[in-house]
Amino acid sequence: MRPASVGTLIRQDVRPCGEPDRDRPEAGLSGMVGVTGLPSGEPLRARSPIADILGGYVGAFAVCAALVRRGREGVGSVVDVSMLEAANTALGWVVSERFATGEPAQRHGNDNAASSPAGAFRTGDGILTIAANTQTQFESLCWVVGRADLLDDPRFATREERKRHRAALTTELEAALAARSAAAWEEQLAAVSVPAGRVVSVAEALAQPQIRERGLVHEVDLGLPERSSIRVLGSALRVEGEALGPAGSPPRRGQHTDEVLGELGYSPLTRSALKEAGVV
Repeated sequence: MRPASVGTLIRQDVRPCGEPDRDRPEAGLSGMVGVTGLPSGEPLRARSPIADILGGYVGAFAVCAALVRRGREGVGSVVDVSMLEAANTALGWVVSERFATGEPAQRHGNDNAASSPAGAFRTGDGILTIAANTQTQFESLCWVVGRADLLDDPRFATREERKRHRAALTTELEAALAARSAAAWEEQLAAVSVPAGRVVSVAEALAQPQIRERGLVHEVDLGLPERSSIRVLGSALRVEGEALGPAGSPPRRGQHTDEVLGELGYSPLTRSALKEAGVV
């Protein structure tokens, strides 16, 4: 039987022969940045390193799958994860549309290219994202915002017609949404099963009751004179009802140097000499 081990390889994608070893923004190379932004503007990159994050998730999933295989078959696996390909696969329907139609993928700004009304809309106070993808949801939306007359407008009779006249529909809806705040509309639309949510700041997002209740944010002790603790994010999943967070405080600079050198075979005398010489 082969050794029951799991090998993992997380790599930057292979570069053409002779290409310099430099940082490559995989999000841009994947096409993701190219389809993000307003149709009339320049492409926009995500605020966070999305390709790195996706690559990490794919890598973790691959390791879990390899561990399951080891448990079932008693053999190990080598998993090879590409950040570029992880970003490619995350484009999902954008790539599928390209393959199906042969047309170049376009930037649609805050609109959902597949449906209307679906996107970000201005209200009396704040921006509200709405995803009225079905006919029932569209009808409920119109009734809630007081524009049932839009249901009789032939420009908005079907999903395809609404997509074709997206700009006109957005103008009509935003005029109605101006009567209340995004928070008020979010509550009213939720009551009739129309997906809607405010666009909030990072601070507001982390202060939401769901985030507090599920314990996503953890307080970590630093033990430093200038700062005793710091807040960090834990895992997005819970195990057996428990929130997953840091197991302890982050190590201080050089905290484990002596321990690591000892494991590598350096004698106490040599370690002391290295410290005195400023090598470690």
